[in-house]
Amino acid sequence: MAFLSEKAVTEHKIIGQLFNTYWIIEYGDKMFLIDQHAAHEKVLYERIVKKLKEKEHFSQQLMPPIILSLNIRERDALLHNMNYLEEAGFEFEEFGGKEYAVRAVPGDLYNLVHYDILIEIIDGLTEEGYNNTPEIILDKIASMSCKAAVKGSHKLSVEEARALIDQLLTLENPYNCPHGRPVIISMSKYEVERKFKRIV
Repeated sequence: MAFLSEKAVTEHKIIGQLFNTYWIIEYGDKMFLIDQHAAHEKVLYERIVKKLKEKEHFSQQLMPPIILSLNIRERDALLHNMNYLEEAGFEFEEFGGKEYAVRAVPGDLYNLVHYDILIEIIDGLTEEGYNNTPEIILDKIASMSCKAAVKGSHKLSVEEARALIDQLLTLENPYNCPHGRPVIISMSKYEVERKFKRIV
């Protein structure tokens, strides 16, 4: 039975938090370690991608707007991808010269957005030249979720850890973060006992 199936989750025995970063969980004859930062990052990423794809997002007005100063390459990338960005919930307005005002952002990103992150998204779009697709743009936007994920070395309560595991349960692929790093690793009782030389 999968570690994150609904029945399995009810049988998890949360042992505790290691190094304020990893959660140790006993289930069956295995020990699982969950990286809380990678797990939270994955949950946020999937939630944002789903809302953007299904157009369930809403725009949140920025007061005051963020004024971006763009070079020619960044301005071209912004203009070329403007439709996709507006569909995702961004609102840009020419502000004179090489400056653009960001008047609204997708609601899920409202608390994450600042100047450097917006420039990071636009710089990311310049890397693809004119080959951007809605999927590439959604991925660039959703990768901002990493900035909001709970960090390693942050002490979570057992209740918060359980809530995070419940959220992982709803994802299609909860085992890797958006960057491909593992979210969950496991070690069998047999492997543990071999390390203690109980089994040769």
